[in-house]
Amino acid sequence: MAVEDLQRPDEEDLLEGWKAIADHLNKTERTVQRWEKSKGLPIRRLKAGSPEEQGRVFAYRTELDAWWKEMLAKADVIVDFAPESEVSPLKPATPNTLQSQSLPKIEPPGPRRKLLLWLAAGLVLALSVGLIRGAFNRLNIPQARVTLAVRPFKNLGTDSSWDFVAAGLSEEMVTRLVQLHPQRMGVVPLSPGYATAPLERLAKDISADYVLEGSVRKINERVAITAQLLQVANQSVMWGQSYERDVKDLLRIEDEVADTITGEVLRNIPHASQPAREVNRDAYLAYLEGRYFWNKRTTESLTRALALFQKSAAIDPSYAPSYAGLADCYELLGSAPYTALPPSEVFPKAEAAARKALEMDTSLSEAHVSLGYSEMVYEWNLPEARKEFTLALQLRPDDATGHQFYAYYLTAIGDLQGAIEERRRALELEPLNPLLSSALGEAFYQNREFDLAIQHNSRSLELDPSYAVALVNIGRAYEMKGMHPQARDAFQKILSLARDDPAVLALMGHEYASSGDKAKAFDVIKHLKQLSGHTYVPSMYVALVYTGLQDLDNAFDWLNKAATERCEYLVYLPSEPLADPLRNDPRFPQLLHRIGLNPAKTRNTPLN
Repeated sequence: MAVEDLQRPDEEDLLEGWKAIADHLNKTERTVQRWEKSKGLPIRRLKAGSPEEQGRVFAYRTELDAWWKEMLAKADVIVDFAPESEVSPLKPATPNTLQSQSLPKIEPPGPRRKLLLWLAAGLVLALSVGLIRGAFNRLNIPQARVTLAVRPFKNLGTDSSWDFVAAGLSEEMVTRLVQLHPQRMGVVPLSPGYATAPLERLAKDISADYVLEGSVRKINERVAITAQLLQVANQSVMWGQSYERDVKDLLRIEDEVADTITGEVLRNIPHASQPAREVNRDAYLAYLEGRYFWNKRTTESLTRALALFQKSAAIDPSYAPSYAGLADCYELLGSAPYTALPPSEVFPKAEAAARKALEMDTSLSEAHVSLGYSEMVYEWNLPEARKEFTLALQLRPDDATGHQFYAYYLTAIGDLQGAIEERRRALELEPLNPLLSSALGEAFYQNREFDLAIQHNSRSLELDPSYAVALVNIGRAYEMKGMHPQARDAFQKILSLARDDPAVLALMGHEYASSGDKAKAFDVIKHLKQLSGHTYVPSMYVALVYTGLQDLDNAFDWLNKAATERCEYLVYLPSEPLADPLRNDPRFPQLLHRIGLNPAKTRNTPLN
């Protein structure tokens, strides 16, 4: 077998393929591929041989070992090295020395384990922080990016109305922790399904190194908060603290706990966070309760959240997050599948609220996301939408919601593979979030990878059996696969609980039409028109059923009405598989041109 530029007689020195190279370095294949590009890992490729063999990668153990020693001596090794290996931090080590360092039942302390041992000692000697920091500086311990899982805080009081305080505190804590050290610490909020998961499962499923858990209890007009940090490896408590404050001090408590935890996990990384501003107690409680209901993602919960954000803003007009919350609620209430209010009524209000939030705090990334979404689906200003999404991700690169919404933009412009990657990134950041698993499944659906769409949305239902959007995506995917009984079953599960839901009725109507049951499809159209007499029913929904019936004249009539309404889902028509009967009609590109879009390039797009 020919090699790139030199032959070596010692075949034992040869490592063929990414797996062999990764195993030698005790890393993952993805890591060593990244190191080749970013850090000059000495990888070679075949230039001769059969076409199948040309380009195959290989490396030499001696060269990798020499490179390893060189990298360990560099300062940037602290950031990027040793998340998967157990190399002694006390002296440079090569991959070949790893096995010789091990002892029965007692593994030598690698960078992560050594760090945790020192942290445990530092916690016991909390009054000797200076000594511990000095020890870290002398040892110069390499550090890996660690994963901190955050359980939902529990309400231990008898007042169930304080559940929203516990949920809001969990969300706020995650937000602050994510921002403190995104390069050194990944933060994973745990879904309710994982709220009581044992540490072993968290280690297996999300590679958690630490777990933060806590509780909230109302005591008269004060709030008692406890938090503790668990080390997953040995299931020990690394840090614990209790706080009792007036409710108006909740923001300061969050800052204090976030700083303390990050300091304990990453003690030798200097950081400074801005002090929390004072906020009216009642305004902050209304904000927390609003976020609690916003996360429920039903039309009813969004309506309630909207009222709570309005209350918060009225109490403290200078609190920017309340206005970002208002924008979030208005936009979802004007979007499928909620669409409780006409877009022309809610999106101008959403834009105004987002801009007001940014006037108060230009660094509020969630307000940039809200503004970008409105620019995309209502103003049809794609360049401005891209600018806002990009800015939001610059402010918070590890914000899962930011990546999710940027994926919406990529879907609209036809970059479906890019949308899949962005939603993968969002799910990597919050792997237990049913919304994000479902969103990734929807991206696969739009790219006509229907089996993957069903797989990821089924995963969402495992995390949250009540997450109806996952059933919507599963039903659409089954219909496109021609599995009509399964599609109807998915839609019917939602309609059994919400029989007059316009979005799901429209999907069921399309399913009836595409499977040949035209009478029931026309019944759905009649039902939607009756509902529109007392509630907002997007014209898009009626157009969807006509599309399934192959009645393109009526379909385009209703689509033009939807464009006049500024229905947000129009921007996704280029890649929506259910819209396939429209694609060869000359009116379809005209409609897309009207909203500034082009047909998407998808996998296996039908020709007729």
